[in-house]
Amino acid sequence: MMRILFSFAAVCLLGGCLREKSTVEAAGRTMGTTWSLRARAPFAAGLQADIQHQLDTWEAILSHWRPDSGLSRFNASASTGWIEVPTELVEVVELAQQIGADTGHALDITLAPVVDLWGFGAGGRRTSAPSEAEIAAAKALCGWQHLQARHEPPALRKAFPQLRINVSAVAEGWALDRLAKHLEAAGVTDFLLEIGGEVLARGGWRVGIQTPAAPPGEAAQMLLLKDQCLATSGVYRQHFTHDGRDHAHIIDPATGRPIEHGLASVSVIHAMASQADGFATALLVLGPAKGRMLAEKLGLQVVWFERAK
Repeated sequence: MMRILFSFAAVCLLGGCLREKSTVEAAGRTMGTTWSLRARAPFAAGLQADIQHQLDTWEAILSHWRPDSGLSRFNASASTGWIEVPTELVEVVELAQQIGADTGHALDITLAPVVDLWGFGAGGRRTSAPSEAEIAAAKALCGWQHLQARHEPPALRKAFPQLRINVSAVAEGWALDRLAKHLEAAGVTDFLLEIGGEVLARGGWRVGIQTPAAPPGEAAQMLLLKDQCLATSGVYRQHFTHDGRDHAHIIDPATGRPIEHGLASVSVIHAMASQADGFATALLVLGPAKGRMLAEKLGLQVVWFERAK
């Protein structure tokens, strides 16, 4: 059983205040998931291919699954000097580091060794929990403070060779923001853009927040997004059970362990998809008490799904 708790005021709930117009659509695959576009006016015939090209380019930079990506090459490097990387990777790293700073580092993109240890990274799944010694050893290879970024020329630097990063908590949101600017420059101004369930609206669009663990398409709450973005982070997609305990893929940087509190998912509404994406993960890590305190402090609009006790 779930409880839905709301802590926002600026989002309109559905009330028949929109007149639907016919839409044109495009879709494809990216970053291990799908993307889609719905627009209320025709767009150029080549726009879908253009969007796919942009996403393919960014995936080749930001992917932690592809060994040839810019991110993977940085991770594989043993150098502790400045390592040249694409400027897009610097932008995403700085974005994630700022959200980390704003949330007491509940978001830490250097947590890749711990994520891999628990079986939620590129190394493959596991069916049992790691030992305390393994967790401690993996945590010793992490730490946001050991990562630096610069723009001129674009480069990253790690304090020790084993430091690795994973920017998946913000990459989809960042890509949505960049694509929105591209669409607007192409004259597409009334659209709903989605990557992996994270959505960005220009104009007013009805969107649903899915019930945790429900079949795809089953929404617990419908909202009207007007020039806003919605991102959700939840514990119900990737997890494994061992000795009667469920281990989710959301890892707390402070403990090196999957979160164990009562939140099932957190959805953040924000003007920027990148911010909504990163804050949703960080608030889920923080949990119901600390998360709500921080959301109130930062003025965030949030929908919380909490497992009823």
